[in-house]
Amino acid sequence: MKQRLTNPLFIAAVVGLAYQVLGKYGVAPDFGTWQIGVDIVSYALIGTGVYSTFKKAEEKAEDTK
Repeated sequence: MKQRLTNPLFIAAVVGLAYQVLGKYGVAPDFGTWQIGVDIVSYALIGTGVYSTFKKAEEKAEDTK
């Protein structure tokens, strides 16, 4: 399940569906604002993933000492 949820195509489909649903009910922001929000969330998730790999590498280095 985690592998499916982290698939970039799945994430893009969910974001597109969310925008379409919000647009249908008239509460969607303009597309530029929406894209900025999606970018911020994406960068935060990417940064968290990168940070966690550094943390794992640091723990592994400490275990070998």
